[in-house]
Amino acid sequence: MNRAWRLPALVVLVALLAGGWFVQDQDASDERAAGSVRLVETVPTASKPGSVSTTWYCAAGSATGIAAGEGAGIAEQVVIVSNDSDSDASGTLIVIPESGARSSVALKISARSRQLVRVSDVAKSAWASALVEVTGGEVVVTHELAGPSGKTVGACASAPGSDWYFPAGTTRAGSRNLLALFNPFPGEATVDLSFDTDDGTRTPQQFQGLVIPGSRVVVVDVGAVVTLRKHVATTVSTRTGRLIAEQVQTTDGRDGTDSGLTAVLGGTTPSAIWVFADGAPASTAIGETISVFNPGDNDVTVQVQVQLDDQQTNGTVEPFEVTVASRRFAVVDLYSDPRVPRSVGHWVIVRTLNGAPVVVERSLTGIKGSGLSGSSHTMGVPIVATRWLVGTLVNGDVKTSTVSVANPSATETAMFTIRSITGGRITDLSGAVSISLAPGERRSVNVGSLLGASPETSFEVVADFAVSVGQWLQFGAPMDFATPQAFPVSGTQLLLRSAITPQAGAGIEIDPSLAPEGTAVISGDTVTTTVLTTTTLTAG
Repeated sequence: MNRAWRLPALVVLVALLAGGWFVQDQDASDERAAGSVRLVETVPTASKPGSVSTTWYCAAGSATGIAAGEGAGIAEQVVIVSNDSDSDASGTLIVIPESGARSSVALKISARSRQLVRVSDVAKSAWASALVEVTGGEVVVTHELAGPSGKTVGACASAPGSDWYFPAGTTRAGSRNLLALFNPFPGEATVDLSFDTDDGTRTPQQFQGLVIPGSRVVVVDVGAVVTLRKHVATTVSTRTGRLIAEQVQTTDGRDGTDSGLTAVLGGTTPSAIWVFADGAPASTAIGETISVFNPGDNDVTVQVQVQLDDQQTNGTVEPFEVTVASRRFAVVDLYSDPRVPRSVGHWVIVRTLNGAPVVVERSLTGIKGSGLSGSSHTMGVPIVATRWLVGTLVNGDVKTSTVSVANPSATETAMFTIRSITGGRITDLSGAVSISLAPGERRSVNVGSLLGASPETSFEVVADFAVSVGQWLQFGAPMDFATPQAFPVSGTQLLLRSAITPQAGAGIEIDPSLAPEGTAVISGDTVTTTVLTTTTLTAG
């Protein structure tokens, strides 16, 4: 694959500095250091080309083998392994049930193709996790979950974590909130669970010091202990060990919503800035809320900026502002506020005004009777990257598939191309080549319409300047939609450590040891910008 047109690393680094961002670039092999994080732990990340092996963890899913009726699983799981490299890959998928023996199946994925495994074909269990180990890099793993309430597609995890945060959740009437805790290691893990609601934080005794046995998944029914709450923020903290935590939520149509199924990996690394490159599509009746959880010891002020498409024509939106108390959550309702026009597409930037780290999750919910059913929860993305891998169209059951690319820079223009990966080939996608993004601009590309009815396709987004990528999928049967995370490729991503403030950009300092080899490091650049005043919304 020829990437000679991409800008040298020095040019990208200087552009980022000029944009007023404080960034860190770390290889996946870097250990955690004081004051820094491993980038592969912030979001699910594809290993770089030439990696020896790749491991992925799919925590949540049913494996009953019954699609409907009595005994049907809530979220029957199909694991999708996509090999986007130019070399064949092989490995093993291990199914780890709630109880009983683990089972496995061999994987052999040709270059630039994929393999699907229905978990119930390997083992039967009410709930079962999957561990995927394959050779090589540029392999990504997603899973499709389907049940009586709907269908969803989400990223599996590329790394375990010590702490997992779920700012958005509900146990209102007609919904289920289930937390899958997957320990893939031989030794047991011990965790504490806490739940923040509008009437305070709860730490049920039965979930303090909860033991997750080695090579086992434990599913917690949050609604059984935190009943009938519109908003519930969940925190999973490990005392010993590391694990993967994924939340499954279903709704049956009460409370003004249609039925739906959604699943989301928790956030593991609080950050000062988060990006959602895809928002509710234009001219759709979809409820959209932004939930912010503050894990710190001090209150923090958070700004939610809605970026409209084609701002020269559509104008700008006055930012929202909310104060989030220590270890509490806050919710900003974008759908109900008249300042966000429903006829215009948008994307969202969330940042704290003092640089304190928070965790941010977005909820999309179909409004009953609107013609668009379902729900989707997505964690924000605290990084940008010059190369992203985007999941497949999933079994030919997708009515609409859109890839959105956003440029969060305040000053720099980005150029991107989308490539299709299918049948052993990688090809520039006609209509999505060398698209220019001005500072703060986003472009959404309906990749499904460009490809026709091709369910076997993954995508690659390459850019000459670090961008953010999101995806929108709308299914045909059952009616539902999903916004799965795209996968940055290790070595191309940058962590947004600080955003430009409304008054002035802060001084930029880069650790010289983190700069790409053979490049210079420039510091001290500042950028000034202005932002409209904001209003305060409800907090948990």
